[in-house]
Amino acid sequence: ICCLIVFAACGEKKTTEEILSDSVSSRQSACYTGSDEDFDVTLSTLSQEEAFIADGKVGNVVTRTTLVVKPVSATDKEMTYSLQSESGKKEGVLSKNVLGSAYLAEIDNISEIGVPVSVVITVGSGEEATEYTISLTDRMADVIDADEALMTAYEYYKQKLDAEIASEDGWQREIFVRFVNDRKDSESKYYWYVAFVADRNDDMAVLIDPATKEIVSSRVRP
Repeated sequence: ICCLIVFAACGEKKTTEEILSDSVSSRQSACYTGSDEDFDVTLSTLSQEEAFIADGKVGNVVTRTTLVVKPVSATDKEMTYSLQSESGKKEGVLSKNVLGSAYLAEIDNISEIGVPVSVVITVGSGEEATEYTISLTDRMADVIDADEALMTAYEYYKQKLDAEIASEDGWQREIFVRFVNDRKDSESKYYWYVAFVADRNDDMAVLIDPATKEIVSSRVRP
């Protein structure tokens, strides 16, 4: 009887939802932003392949939370941060990005302090140090989450995707689910970007309004 149960379990086919979920190689789960006349700040959590390659396969996925601080005016002074929440804080040094003017920090175990509410940025050191406190807004509050965005995109391409899943070659795509906006405009609207990727030249993608679930843009390559 035990053997029959094992064989039966091994023979069970995955549901479409399970196949899609297992194929996600890039998923964003948090996005907080804030700004003042001196800085634009973004705090995001992304689970993504350690070696991120668009090849239709899911590699080893790691989760990272990154704080990005963009000064309005370029500076070469030392910069540190203190990420504040209602139950604790995380502190560290911001490192200058090799490209551009942004400063970055990777924050470990952010869940330890709960929901972030603000970040204190310190520019310079000693008596010359200046502090800036910036409130953070949860951009993902009151909108659909990554899983719902994924299923919304699937429904849009359902006929094509179901045909690939049922084909002799089988499913050969990985999926990106990211919360994006215009990088040049920190105040611009955010959208869910969902892409079903076979390789760099073969994908199906959509932009989804996170409040209404409306597909506002789509692309199929080739």
